[in-house]
Amino acid sequence: MTKENDLIIPALKAHMGDWIYYVTILKMEHVAEMINIAEEIHTSKVLRDMIQRQITARAKQISGYLINQPQRFFNAIVVGVYGGSPDWYELAINSNPRFSLDTIPNEFEGIIGFLRFDGSQTLYAIDGQHRVKGIRQALKENGSLNSEEVSALFVAHRNDTEGMERTRRLFTTLNRYAKPVSKSDIVALDEDDIVAIVTRRLVENHSLFQDKISLAKTKAIGVKDNRSFTTIITLYDVLDILFRERGRYWNEYKRHRPNDDEISRFYENSVQFWDTMAGNFTAIGAIRSSQPTENVAGDHRHRQGGNLLFRPIGLLIIANVVRKAKDSGLSEKEAIERISEVSMEISKRPWVGLLWDKVNQRMINERPHQKVAKNLLYLNIGGNLAHMKTSYEKLLQEYAGILKRDKTEVLSEMYQGPTWKFHQ
Repeated sequence: MTKENDLIIPALKAHMGDWIYYVTILKMEHVAEMINIAEEIHTSKVLRDMIQRQITARAKQISGYLINQPQRFFNAIVVGVYGGSPDWYELAINSNPRFSLDTIPNEFEGIIGFLRFDGSQTLYAIDGQHRVKGIRQALKENGSLNSEEVSALFVAHRNDTEGMERTRRLFTTLNRYAKPVSKSDIVALDEDDIVAIVTRRLVENHSLFQDKISLAKTKAIGVKDNRSFTTIITLYDVLDILFRERGRYWNEYKRHRPNDDEISRFYENSVQFWDTMAGNFTAIGAIRSSQPTENVAGDHRHRQGGNLLFRPIGLLIIANVVRKAKDSGLSEKEAIERISEVSMEISKRPWVGLLWDKVNQRMINERPHQKVAKNLLYLNIGGNLAHMKTSYEKLLQEYAGILKRDKTEVLSEMYQGPTWKFHQ
């Protein structure tokens, strides 16, 4: 017999391994009122506090997502139940002229029904703690979300040592084997991240990238790829560097789709950047005006070296220097023009030995090398090294150390003054 305060929800009964679980839906108001955070699976107050801190850090982001995103959607919350078992009511299915019981496989018997919670049970999130707390915060600001529904999986839990160990194992397994969304998936599918949106538009519409960009899932570009200017991941990262807005929580901003005007502004700025690059670097201009089948990229990226701009590391270094120059008051156009005066041939100074291994004919990916290359380039366009948190003497010492040469020997090959001019 049901009571007025009982919670009755439709469910599918299922099993996996030695777990029996129920697939259900819950209104958000019930999630907020009934589901606790999974602190109870740890007896240690320190561990409970650690979980609480981690959850609080993300709950605000999820709350904002629920309030601001009309196309909101969650995957299932996994809910542990202890302190009493909910009642399971199996539904009986009768034959009718359109549906015969003979057509139902035997393994489907007994899986459709209702769960009844009478209030004696304690519910807590094994997986989905951030979502539970985010839902609570969102409902405080927007009560219209109360009746929206999320999916939930209920599993039984025993409140003893063995039961808690079993539940902790499930908790860690769910988190360990839940694969994070890859950057390539974000670029391909995300309709909220403005950088991903603009990246896709460039790939579809800009002549520099149409059928001339690698769709590899990493920044690295294949050694035999003579067609692609760069990779789509590198393009995303370059735009992320250039357009990250100061004073704004950028990662949080990318979680919510901007209005169409703002997206158009970002896209126009990105087109302007790449058009300026193509106008100042002959190699980029050449690939922009070429047909994909001409394989122009192969002329600028090969085993003997080629052009720094056709290497993902090089593009990212240049993007960082352009961004730093803009933050320091230089226009984007002026920064690119100054960079274009520097030799981009990676088999020559200053890149050989720093970013290009001439003996093994491969790029050098170590971060200290990239840092020195970025600082050298910034210095060469007239940048103040204090903006890079370094100095002329320190940079010279680091550069000479990487090349395994004496500082005076390195200086003799360069013009010594307020800036270093790399020989063309």
